[in-house]
Amino acid sequence: MRLLGQDAAVLAAAGSDIDALREIEAWARRAVVVPDGAQIVDAHVHLGVDRDGHALAAADLVADMDANGIAASVAFPANEPGADGDFREANSRVADAAVAYPGRIIPFCRIDPTLPIGRVLADADATGVRGVKLHPVAQRFHPEGDECVRVVREATDRGWPVLFHAGFGARPLGDAFARLIDQVPDARLILAHGGRGDHRALAAATAGHPGVLFDSSIAALPDLVTLAPERIVFGSDRPYGDHAQALHLVGVAARVAGWDDTAVRGVLGETLLKWIGPVGS
Repeated sequence: MRLLGQDAAVLAAAGSDIDALREIEAWARRAVVVPDGAQIVDAHVHLGVDRDGHALAAADLVADMDANGIAASVAFPANEPGADGDFREANSRVADAAVAYPGRIIPFCRIDPTLPIGRVLADADATGVRGVKLHPVAQRFHPEGDECVRVVREATDRGWPVLFHAGFGARPLGDAFARLIDQVPDARLILAHGGRGDHRALAAATAGHPGVLFDSSIAALPDLVTLAPERIVFGSDRPYGDHAQALHLVGVAARVAGWDDTAVRGVLGETLLKWIGPVGS
């Protein structure tokens, strides 16, 4: 059994109150009313073992998705760049997971823009990747820098969206992303965590750009409700977050902001599917 994205046996061994956690999970799930016909797609999942010790295996992810009514998840490597630092091995493991769970795991590749990207992109082209994940904090680069612009341009030429970490630890980001968009105006960018690393500046800088979305993973509720729902896609940030609480956040935002069923369907999956294509086996 799994609770809040964790093995219940491990939680029990650590002294957790399993009955209380079960009640919390059920309460969180009830917060979002899923409209008829809605398909829930998670935009933000890490697979593998991160340098900080957080880990998630594909089988556990799919079990958690089944328990929470998640149709599919966009997945990319945790921060495990490998001996060469280029994420090729970790990207390959995510691609293998997508093959093992067709239609459930949608592979994005992770790239370090400060390193040569030719082999990484060639591998991605060969394995059916549908997008790119970039983490300016973990890989220590600037979104508006030449190296990052090159990666975003390559992704855009392939029709891939680029998901950026835009949460804790990020420096001021509004001007940085405005400059990136100026250089790659056709880019499709997903700014993670509701852009909470610099939300107001990011929301203002990207307000007129239809190619910028914000994912809801571990976002701040006041930030989400200031955005039009057409600019938001559901995300969990597994294994740092969990599906039940991520759905709870969207449910509360929907009530506070007064989103109708059409808006909720868009946030939960329809908007993202327009960018990454259909899912399902």
